[in-house]
Amino acid sequence: MVQLRECEKHGPFRGDVCPICGEEGKFLLNDWELTAISRMLAGILRHFPEKFGVRLDEKGWASIYDIVKGIKRKHRRFRWLKVRHIEALVLTDDKGRYQLDIENKKVRATYGHSIKVDLSDLPTEGIPDTLYYPTTEEELEFIQEIGLKPGDRKWVHLSKTYEDAYIAGRHRVDDPVILEINAKEAIQNGYPIYVAAKTVFISNEIPPQFIKVAEKREVTIPPEELEKIEEEKRRREKKLQRERERMRRYGRKREEEKN
Repeated sequence: MVQLRECEKHGPFRGDVCPICGEEGKFLLNDWELTAISRMLAGILRHFPEKFGVRLDEKGWASIYDIVKGIKRKHRRFRWLKVRHIEALVLTDDKGRYQLDIENKKVRATYGHSIKVDLSDLPTEGIPDTLYYPTTEEELEFIQEIGLKPGDRKWVHLSKTYEDAYIAGRHRVDDPVILEINAKEAIQNGYPIYVAAKTVFISNEIPPQFIKVAEKREVTIPPEELEKIEEEKRRREKKLQRERERMRRYGRKREEEKN
């Protein structure tokens, strides 16, 4: 169980004691609250800000005040939520998924959007020469023909290492195919790549000449990541079951109408 706490000297941290000085610090969020608010924040900044009454600017920035207000209005159980909870959550995010403007009390997600935002002001320095992308056997031929282009997400998301890409792919399929991207040549030929997080990079597109299938490697997935993968798999199965049941009810209704 991971708590979000705040050390008076060293700021917010996740865990039981400050990793720098060992002090217990001040309690901010318990494990359940941290997970729930993290999911809502990701949803607001990536997919459905309007559901919480939040407005993103063209670069994807949102007011933290509006986010807090929206969460409290939609979920009364979080009526105690304050700006400092969101700031602490963002500052301690292990994947570096957000940018925080403390002075103006704004925040944005740096990748994973299903809504259109302009992220072309993200850094372009320090891009590794080689990046990776997970796909499936079914999608492979299509990618080899036309390259990588945005799908449900508005940007192409690339991983720093083979292992990162494999783990990302496992959230979709049991045995992902990992592609190797010649990022250096893609950039040199006019296809910018941006630093979105610690291990995530984004681009508008990657043409097929810069893509090849990577040599297969063994990857050990951390237990906590496996747990997340299994949880997502269960959610997908439940969603599929609900859809099948809906179609069965629709079919029965149509038969009744015919009779």
